[in-house]
Amino acid sequence: MNQTIKSSILLIVLLGFSFFAFNFLNDSIIPQSETPTIVTSTTIQQKIEIDEFNTLDISLKEFIDNELLSISDDCIKFGSWFSLTENCLEEWLFVLNNIDEQSSIFTTHYTYAKDYFMSNYQNLEEKDIENILESLSIETDLAVWNEKLIEVTSVLNIKKSQEEETTAIFLTDTVINNSKNLGTSELESGCIDSTLINEDSEDEWVLLDNVNSRDEEKLNYAVKIEPSLGLNPLCIKNLLFLILNNDTGWTNITEKQFQLTSVEESDYVYIFASPEKTDEICAPIETNSIYSCRKEQNIVLNFFRWKNGAVDFKNDMETYRIYLINHETGHILGWGHVGCPKEGAIAPVMMQQSKGTEGCIPYGWPAYETIKSKFNR
Repeated sequence: MNQTIKSSILLIVLLGFSFFAFNFLNDSIIPQSETPTIVTSTTIQQKIEIDEFNTLDISLKEFIDNELLSISDDCIKFGSWFSLTENCLEEWLFVLNNIDEQSSIFTTHYTYAKDYFMSNYQNLEEKDIENILESLSIETDLAVWNEKLIEVTSVLNIKKSQEEETTAIFLTDTVINNSKNLGTSELESGCIDSTLINEDSEDEWVLLDNVNSRDEEKLNYAVKIEPSLGLNPLCIKNLLFLILNNDTGWTNITEKQFQLTSVEESDYVYIFASPEKTDEICAPIETNSIYSCRKEQNIVLNFFRWKNGAVDFKNDMETYRIYLINHETGHILGWGHVGCPKEGAIAPVMMQQSKGTEGCIPYGWPAYETIKSKFNR
């Protein structure tokens, strides 16, 4: 092989070696392009376990409702605390003290419920929400009953420590005569209509139409009339409304209006009954066919009295009928019987004027009771 061929072969080998060496070095210096990898992540929220909310064995409402069952019907509060007798106030004081003595249990639970809510509100289950909300109202509810305790204690102390003073009210004949002016002639007739007598009625009672729905802001009363009496229901409806909501009547003391409702929705019921029926309903109270009565939540008005009045009223049936309604309503409101404060003064409405006025002037409105309630005199 001549020198020229050897030189050519050597040059080709060197060129090949140089090419491979260049590619090797180039790969080592320039990084290779990589295909990007997409990484996805899923966040899994871990459920946090919390302690179960502990409820009370008996709620505050249930506890108070049970305590209130011991309040007798005679002591149900409709008006101010001053309208209740000392015995009734003692009943209320006993119940309110019981509530106060147990209040620490409910206060502790309130604090627990508040702390539980603040710590776990993000993880509460629906079943716990109602119980927690009820528990968080405890503080407000207890404050209301504590206020009642303070009020009853104050009124009872006033009644027990007050001096034995007798207030006597003297009114002119003109004022007394004007007191029976209700702006209607229905009071004089007493709503008696002999054409309405129905002794063969299959219904035990006549009930009034167009009654209102119960209103907790008012005193709700119903009316039942014995069919055989011949009383006009619409007339009785209007007459009772005018007497009960009169500016000189019990609304001064109760600070509530009276309204007619159904028997089922009423706080109490006026029953116009015959003497025989009155004796039957009022028993064991002795009405002897001539008196009316209040028994539990029923005011039983003896038709004999409604029609004929009483001796000391003479022929003044208007004043007597106002008195009869207001006297028995007073019993429902918690007022007891009193006597004549002084001869010549008007008779208190809570005096048993049907049996005699002992020298007082017959009167049908709660004047003394208003003064007692507002001024404790």
